[in-house]
Parts: sequence; C-alpha cells; structure tokens
Amino acid sequence: MKTRYLQRMLIGLGLTMTLAVPWASAVDRYVAPNGTGGGTSWTDTHSNLIAMVALAGDNDTVYVTNNAKYYLTNQIIVRNAITVRSWGPGGILDPTNTIIDANIPGAATTNRHFILSNYWATVAGFTLTNGSDSSYGTNSGSGGSIVLQYGMVTNCIIMRNYVSNWNPSNFYQAGGGGIFLGGNTASSGGVWNCTISGNSATKLGGGILVYNGGPLTIANCTISDNTVQSGGGISAYMPSSVMISNCWIVSNYGSWYGGGIAELNAFVQCHNSFIMGNTAGTYSGGGFRMYGASGSFIRNCLIANNVSMGDLGNSGGGGEGGIAIQNCTIASNAAPSGAGGVLLDASINLDNTIIWGNSGSGVYSNWCIPSGTFAFTNCCTSPIVVSNGVSWVNTISNNPQFVSATDFRLQSASPCINAGTNETWMMGAKDLDGHQRIDHFGRQVDIGAYEYLAEGTLFVVH
Repeated sequence: MKTRYLQRMLIGLGLTMTLAVPWASAVDRYVAPNGTGGGTSWTDTHSNLIAMVALAGDNDTVYVTNNAKYYLTNQIIVRNAITVRSWGPGGILDPTNTIIDANIPGAATTNRHFILSNYWATVAGFTLTNGSDSSYGTNSGSGGSIVLQYGMVTNCIIMRNYVSNWNPSNFYQAGGGGIFLGGNTASSGGVWNCTISGNSATKLGGGILVYNGGPLTIANCTISDNTVQSGGGISAYMPSSVMISNCWIVSNYGSWYGGGIAELNAFVQCHNSFIMGNTAGTYSGGGFRMYGASGSFIRNCLIANNVSMGDLGNSGGGGEGGIAIQNCTIASNAAPSGAGGVLLDASINLDNTIIWGNSGSGVYSNWCIPSGTFAFTNCCTSPIVVSNGVSWVNTISNNPQFVSATDFRLQSASPCINAGTNETWMMGAKDLDGHQRIDHFGRQVDIGAYEYLAEGTLFVVH
C-alpha cells in the first residue's frame, strides 16, 4: 500500500516510475486512436478508452498515447484502483496534446468525462473539454467534466465544460461546471496541478463545487475565467472539509456573490493562494465570500484587483467573510457600494493582515462592519476607529509602502516589517514567495502575505 501511495504522489508531480506493488499484480493497457489490437502493448493498442478502463482491475494502468483527440460516447466510470494517464515522449504526462472530448462532432448531446469512485483511482495528464451534465438523478446537475467521490485528478487541463441544469431539492449539490468534489460523507481525494478554466454552471461552482465529505484537497491549481451564479472559481458548502493551497484563483465571475470563492458553513482552509481579478455581480465578495465552520481560515493569501458590483449598500470588493483572516494582503480591490477591501459580517479575528489602498463608496474604503465583534491584531489598515464590538491591538494606520501599485511586496522602510505577532502555525511555513515566515534575522513575522527579504551578503561564522 505504501508503494502504491508513493507511485500516486509521483504521478501527481508529473513524474513517472515503475514499481513492483506487493498487494496486487499489475496489467498495463494501451490506447491509441487508430488501435486495432487488444491493448496489451504499444504495438497492440486498442482504440476504445471506455472499454480499456472497464477491463482494468486494481493496480492496472491504462496508458493513452498523446498527439490525439479521443471522443467519448459515454462517461467513464472508474470503480477500481487504477491509473488512467497520458503518455508523451519518454513517458511524460502530456495534457496539452492528449485531448478527451465529450462531444462527438455532429452529436446532439454530450456527457461528462469521468466519475471516480475509488480512493486509489487516478486520472492524470489530459485536456478534458466539452463535457456536460444536464440530467437529474444520482450525481445529477453536478460535474460537467468530473465527479470525484474518491481518488485524484492531476496534471489535467479542464476547460469549456458546463452544467446546465440543477435540482432545487438538492440545491447544494448541484453545480461544478468543471469538477464536483465529494458526494457522500466518506468522500476523500483531490485535484492537483490542474488548470480549470472557462467552465460554467447555473448555480454553484463555475470551476469546482465541493459538497459533502472530506478531507478534500485543491492544490497547485490555476482556476480562471469560470462563471456561475455563486462561487465563480470554487463553491464549498456544508457538510464538507476542503483545503485550498498554492492556487491561482483569477478572473472568475459570480453573478450573485463570491467571484473567486463562495463558501457557507463548510470547513475550509485556504492558504498561500492568489485571489485576483475576480468579480461578484448583484451582491458581495468579489474575491471571496466565506462563512466557514469553526477553524476555517484564509491565510497567507494575496487578495487584489477584485470587484464587487453590488449596489445594496454593503459589499466587499476584496471579500466578505466570517472566518479568521491571517497574514493576508487585501489591496486594490473595489466596490461601488460598500467597502472596497473587505466586508466583515460575523465575529472574527484578523491577524497580521494588510487592508490598504482599496476603493469603495462607503464610510471606510478598506473595511466595513455591519454587525458582529472583531479583533484586529497586528494589522495595517485605515482608519482605526474605536467603536463597540471592535478591538485594536498593535494595529498601525501608516502606509505599508508596497513596492508599486501592482507589486504588493514590502519596501525596506515599510512599517509592516517585523511588526506581526508570531503564531504556532508559522514554524516552517512559507510566504507567497517561498520565504520563511519567521526569518533568521528579526525572528519576527512581517504583516501581510510577503516577508521582506533584505538584499546583501550573508556571512556565517563558525
């Protein structure tokens, strides 16, 4: 089992290996568009990907040659512990040139690409396009390209897929133009190193919808240009547990709220990610709208250039939330009616966070608080207003001195350098540039998403 786990992790990194796995014998199967054989080797390839996956048992690998487009007549259901992967020169994963298209030219209908329902199932190295789900029933109205109940999707390009229907009796599990993650309380797995772009859904999760189950992971992904009513990039809804890490969530659109991320009462931990250039329409949360379960947070993230177009008086261009915000930089966001930075609408703590240079029409451009109790600790924002329900601890209102209007790192004279408060999670943690959050010089964390790294020569004397 450990050997299988190692193989799976290496595939997730785009690497290849051959291992003798002790818990089951492996059979390799081979697919090529012009195959006429039984799929036993590259000289005996089979042309039908669906048939080869159906034959594969635990620990088998289905290899699919690159420089080809494969059309699906039906979705592929992966029930066993198998790997389905592309094969480029030298055995590399080649998602750019290995395309699985769910819409046969001239066909009246289309379908999604995969349903994964085994913890050890892996799909790796494809472009998955033109998938759709518009039906009712099991997993209906969910996952235009993929339904992932268990398993892993890695190194894929998931683009121009859609969900065009939804069931009002199962509102929270309807959506996910690109991917639906979860499905039952035992669901686990994740999406790694993928590009999820140009997908759409009717209600929830233009790119990804997370509902039910966990732990689920979305890591090292670019999620861009997806559209939906709520949660243009990602929607996460109760009951589910998801970690979002090292992602670019950019240029997504939620016509209601949550242009980048929309979440409600799920357990969500989002860290070391860029949430930029997203738009919310009627309501709030250009970058994010997050009201997570206890322990949820957004940490070490840059939230910039997002817009909330809502005109209802209270909106947050950068975000709207009721979860902990830690070591984030929230800058250059805008809202025509409300706070350009962040709308704080529950009892939360903000630690080591910069909220600066945002544009809004409300009383305060950087933040607004319609209700709740809040603690700003070692933050940098303006104005600092003493009022009921708001406490300020070591918070500064001086200009953080960003490098430029588009570069939110700190200049050498920034008052945010070594001005944060150290916390347990920072030991060994990295900032958005990969630098240690607690450096070897000041031994004190900086405020914001970036640590300032002084230029010069370091001499170590023994």
